[in-house]
Amino acid sequence: MVLLVGQANAQQRKTRLPGLLRQPQSTRPVTNPADGTVVPGTAVPGTAVPGISVPRLDTIPADTSQAGAGLAVTTDSTQTDTLASQSDLQSVVEYAAEDSTIMDVDGKQVHLYGNAQVTYGTIKLQANYIRLNWVTNEVFAKGTYDSTTKKAVGEPIFQDGPETYNSRELRYNFKTKKGFIREIVTQQGEGNIRGDRVKRDNVGNLYIRGSIYTTCTLAEPHFHINAPKLKVIENKQVVSGPFNLVIADVPLPIGLPFGFFPFPKKKEIGTSGILFPQYGEEPNGRGFYLRDGGYYFAISKYVNAAITGQIYSTGSWGAGIASTYAMRYRYNGNFAFRFNRNRSGDEIDRILRVPGRNDFSLLWSHAPVPRGNSTFSANVNITSNSFNQFNAIETQRYISNIATSSVQYNRTFGQYARAGASVRVNQNFGQYSQQTGRREGGRTAVSSDFNFGINQIAPFALNGGTGRWYESFRLGMEFTGNYTVSNALTPIDTSFSRLGFIIANPVDTSRIKSGDVVIPFEFANLPTMLRDAQFAGRYSLPISLPNFKLLRYINFTPNISLQGEVFTKKYNYQYLGNNRIRIDTVNTISTEYTYGFGAGMNTRFYGTFFVRGRRLEAIRHTVIPSLSFSYTPDFSTNSSFYQQVTINDIGDTRLLSRFRGLGSGIGGGSSRAAGVVSYSLNNSFEMKLRSKSDTAASQFEKVSLLDNLSIGGSYNMLADSLNLSNINVNANARIGQNLNLNFNMNFDPYAYIPDTRGSFTSATGIKINEFAITRGQGLARLQNLNLALGTSFSPKKGNNKTQPTPTGVNNITTPPNNPLVTEEQMEFIERHPDLYVDFNIPWNVTLNYNFGLSRIGLQQPSLIQTVNVTGDLSLTPKWKLSVQSGFDFVAFRPSITTLSLYRDLHCWDMSFNWTPFAGSQFRASNYNFTLKAKSSILQDLKLSRRRSFYDRGGY
Repeated sequence: MVLLVGQANAQQRKTRLPGLLRQPQSTRPVTNPADGTVVPGTAVPGTAVPGISVPRLDTIPADTSQAGAGLAVTTDSTQTDTLASQSDLQSVVEYAAEDSTIMDVDGKQVHLYGNAQVTYGTIKLQANYIRLNWVTNEVFAKGTYDSTTKKAVGEPIFQDGPETYNSRELRYNFKTKKGFIREIVTQQGEGNIRGDRVKRDNVGNLYIRGSIYTTCTLAEPHFHINAPKLKVIENKQVVSGPFNLVIADVPLPIGLPFGFFPFPKKKEIGTSGILFPQYGEEPNGRGFYLRDGGYYFAISKYVNAAITGQIYSTGSWGAGIASTYAMRYRYNGNFAFRFNRNRSGDEIDRILRVPGRNDFSLLWSHAPVPRGNSTFSANVNITSNSFNQFNAIETQRYISNIATSSVQYNRTFGQYARAGASVRVNQNFGQYSQQTGRREGGRTAVSSDFNFGINQIAPFALNGGTGRWYESFRLGMEFTGNYTVSNALTPIDTSFSRLGFIIANPVDTSRIKSGDVVIPFEFANLPTMLRDAQFAGRYSLPISLPNFKLLRYINFTPNISLQGEVFTKKYNYQYLGNNRIRIDTVNTISTEYTYGFGAGMNTRFYGTFFVRGRRLEAIRHTVIPSLSFSYTPDFSTNSSFYQQVTINDIGDTRLLSRFRGLGSGIGGGSSRAAGVVSYSLNNSFEMKLRSKSDTAASQFEKVSLLDNLSIGGSYNMLADSLNLSNINVNANARIGQNLNLNFNMNFDPYAYIPDTRGSFTSATGIKINEFAITRGQGLARLQNLNLALGTSFSPKKGNNKTQPTPTGVNNITTPPNNPLVTEEQMEFIERHPDLYVDFNIPWNVTLNYNFGLSRIGLQQPSLIQTVNVTGDLSLTPKWKLSVQSGFDFVAFRPSITTLSLYRDLHCWDMSFNWTPFAGSQFRASNYNFTLKAKSSILQDLKLSRRRSFYDRGGY
């Protein structure tokens, strides 16, 4: 007996009993596909159709012969629900079809035609034809042949939770949870698996024959791994038998007897596995290498780690560990430590047994998400002097001569109090030596800083105030401390011609030099560096007084300053006769303070020059003059700060500091009374243009000609000499839309004479209390001049309407219908744009010109003049060329130059990097070629990952 039931829409009604097949309502006549007859009316199970009695599915007896031979089915309300008792299904089975639903009561089957759909719990099946059997609890699905396209359409799509399987034919049992699939296509992690015949067991594992595995998402993949057998362990990994690699449908004799392809865990960065090393030749003479091979540990969704190593044919080796960690909405960071034992590949160095060189690098970056009342951040970059020079591949790091590190902690207490502490390391790798080919004279300073402060409060307006003038009085407090240890020891000139006396104490003769004494930063020299170190604490009471208006347009601001310093050492001086002085160091906490008074005035006025040109309407000149005065009393008479010491038998005396010793100079010049008048004059120019639009003829636009042109200096009225300070001139402007200009000069108005005092001579000379013009040295001596011009070019948005608007890595949006790209991955890409090549940007060019001149006193002037260019060009939508180069006009040779060529192969990356000029005769030119498979998320974002030895893992 066969019952035909039609369906017109996808509305569904669920049965209350679990485990029953339930059919949705139908709202249109049903057509019998066998004979074309139409059953009028609406057919719903359990309801009547004219001439037909439709049974309820939940009351169908086990023996259908009791229904008789006719279409009418006699129901027995007392009959046992055999379907409910025999079924072990744990959820309602719902089904729907657009074309027709055929119920075979005798065969206990339901046939669904046309965009059919079956839902059971988390399982969802779609196909053009589906057959349900409510006795065996089995479902069968396949596509149908379309005579128009001559292709199968509506092939089965089986979805079980987050997993989706595309197939040609599918059979699945709801009770045993086993199934059989023909020609499967499924996404597992970032891998795409396809096979001819598949069996699925009751725990979700797949057993595939005639299979391929690839990360390419195209219907015809560019590459795949060909394996006769595959086992997919649910949510864990793919296990393969013997397999070989196929590229562009060409089988390669590259394979392994078995393979394991693990799936990334939920929200985890990467998957544990082996990192294959790179092969090449080292440009620094260490020979051929295997580099960056090791193992990657996907520890958890919060942290990962990679341990890598490198080995060179001349005996050099290296090892490193790198880790990336992140806690969403709290913090993220990375850590990397590398150690290299380098041996020279030069034959002469081997014969002379030149010892090897140990290099190391420590990188740590920790960035918190601001929350609460405390923050901890770190940006650490500590390296040995020669690490960047001999081990860095990245251009910017190779040419870098400085490294700075800081670890900071800050906390606020309530509304007003705050505190913080930090540890800083500043490194200067020294100057390049032509003899050794290394940087020498490197300086390292390690400092510990802390601070405590009270935000300024208005004591007369704690409750909001009433607007009276004295309520704007504000008072705060700041205290900072610093302890610095450095391998650059301060030199001391102990010559009699400079001091005027002889030091009776034993003197470290190694520090009697014309410059800083630099010793190796080693543990053996730590006692020497600690003896030279000094704790310095500074405090101040910032006070803000009420402001006034003078003559309606002049702002008048009085001020009071109070600051001091805290020292842990104090010096006592004793005259012993015969021009000899003994200096005793007392370890005690002492303080030195100063205070002063002052006031400042400033105003602003404008001048407009009307031109009335075709577009130029006027030029506006803005002038901001300011004048300030500060007074500091004389503290030289305070015996707690300075000591008046007899220096010879004649009775001459000298004022010596009790805290700063002889290293900072002789005398109490900084303690003298000071009355300083400071001045500055700021100018800006802009023009007023008529709009080009005819519809806005009365509208104007402003264009800046010169953002700022300022001149400033000061004059100390109470100084006994050198009253006038240096004169500073600064200018900056934006010329047009792209050109940025920065310019500054520094002039010294006083004359210099050669320094002939003792052995501690200086090439700078001695500044004397005479103006330079009186000595024929010009109106003023130019000390520093710096000029910087920079511009960048890139295509304007919207110029080409046939192409999408170019976007950079920093504003990439997740492509639609791409569940593989998670928000965490997008955040990683946006935080590290330098690790990716974005093919969405057609081209960009950046040009920078720098000119610098420095000449202090009588020194020979030193010049810097360079041009740097960086840019990239998308030759085609899949080819990109990147260039970084420059020219040093002083050395008259190009700076380090790199050329990179990238090819987007959809699921592969190809890159070629060439350094034709490395900027040093000790670092040879080099190149490397890389071809690698690409992550599926980068395929959709149209990005390529730059892979180099300093990468720290991630996506």
